[in-house]
Amino acid sequence: MKFKYRGINYESCTPATEMIEGEAGGQYRGVSWKHHYPRHIPTPQPVVGLKYRGVSYSSGHPIDVEASILRRQYEDKAVAKSMPQQESIMSNRQKALTQLNHTHIANIRQNLEHRLEVARARGDQKLVQMLEIEASQLIARN
Repeated sequence: MKFKYRGINYESCTPATEMIEGEAGGQYRGVSWKHHYPRHIPTPQPVVGLKYRGVSYSSGHPIDVEASILRRQYEDKAVAKSMPQQESIMSNRQKALTQLNHTHIANIRQNLEHRLEVARARGDQKLVQMLEIEASQLIARN
C-alpha cells in the first residue's frame, strides 16, 4: 500500500507473520471478534517456588508447574551425584566469603571508631550520640 504523510510518500511494509487465534474474544456491536497473536511469541514458563508473606505459591498452568517441579527434582538428583568435586569448590568459596565478611565488618568498625574519635575531638555531642547508636546497631546485627 502506498501512503503519504506531510508530503512524503512511503509504502507500508507489513511483516508477514503467521498469526494464531486466541481463546479470548467477545462481541462488539453485533460482530464477534477474537484476539490474534503472532505464532513466534514463546509461551511463558511457569514460575515455581515463589513465596509471599511465608506462603508458597506458583504461577502458571498447574500441569506446567507440576512438570517444572519434577524437572527440578530430577536436575537436583543429577547434581547431587556430581557433588563430591563441587563440595570442595563450594567449601573454598564459603571460606572465602566468610573471610571477606569478617574483613568487611572489621573495616566498618574501624571507620566508625575513627569517625567517633573525630566527633569527640570536635566536641559535637549530637554526632557522638548518633555514632554510638550506630555502633550499638552494628554490634546487635552481628
